[in-house]
Amino acid sequence: MAPKKVCVVGAGVSVMTTAACGQWLYDARTDAGDPLGLAGVHSHSYRVPDSFRNEVVVMVGCKQSGKDIALDLSKVAREERISVKFVDDVAAGVPKMVSRHRNIHLHGQIDCLCEDGTVVFADGTRLVADTVIYCTGYDYSYPFLDTGGMVTVDDNCVRPLFEHTFPPALVPSLSFVGVPRKVVVPLFYEVQARWIAQVLSGRRTLPPVDEMLRYVEEYNRAREMAGVPKRHTHTSSTWRLGKQFRRNFTEISDISPFPYCDEFGEKHCGFPRLPEWKKELMWSSLHNMRDDHEMSRDNYRDSELVRLGLRSQGWLP
Repeated sequence: MAPKKVCVVGAGVSVMTTAACGQWLYDARTDAGDPLGLAGVHSHSYRVPDSFRNEVVVMVGCKQSGKDIALDLSKVAREERISVKFVDDVAAGVPKMVSRHRNIHLHGQIDCLCEDGTVVFADGTRLVADTVIYCTGYDYSYPFLDTGGMVTVDDNCVRPLFEHTFPPALVPSLSFVGVPRKVVVPLFYEVQARWIAQVLSGRRTLPPVDEMLRYVEEYNRAREMAGVPKRHTHTSSTWRLGKQFRRNFTEISDISPFPYCDEFGEKHCGFPRLPEWKKELMWSSLHNMRDDHEMSRDNYRDSELVRLGLRSQGWLP
């Protein structure tokens, strides 16, 4: 292959903590202007709890980063108020966490965020907050890329991407790593990186452009017919949900990401399937965190399958 300028865009775990690839989300109802107007910070800026000592902190969102920060702040904050979309639909571990800490309280959505710092929740609760922390996730955004309209982002859907990785009209010069969600992280991103490297080195070839575009169109059409919202185009697990797509899909417990990841790796770069004991280790750990985030490490016990796997690697006697 003749020398080319190549751009591989990372949009995954660590890269998306920068404004270059991810923009924080917020509900316009909570702030008419700047979403960080009330001494607000986004979870990607959070480092240590010391600066929040004796403060009243309102947290918007309570997924992984939200739960971690809430537990960290419980040691120093005077009061924590966590706002979620649906109180009755949070992970099982959230009520357990709240019950263990007298200064942590759970509420539904915020109805109004006032200029004087008053926060009004939908349940009628009012309080004056010192800080609002937004643990609300990210939207894909690539302001540094000028593709002439060949790659667009609409409602968190990056199009067109062949297998969530290659924009057909710009291959092999441009590729994306880390766009898919509900995959095995960071394993899936390593698989993508290996595939890209093999394409760039000439060891593997991609289908013709028109074939890749047709694949993307058929994929998107099938998901639309299955009732999957556009903004979850890159969420692999929702493919199996079809019209039973849950409003709180982020706490899915009965859908495994491993078959998709195994098939993707074998198909595109010859990546070996993950051993069953590693799948069991990862899946049981995720379930444990969902059921009791705070005590998941203390309560975790390896299954016999996991112990055999660890022993085979020399990590157990």
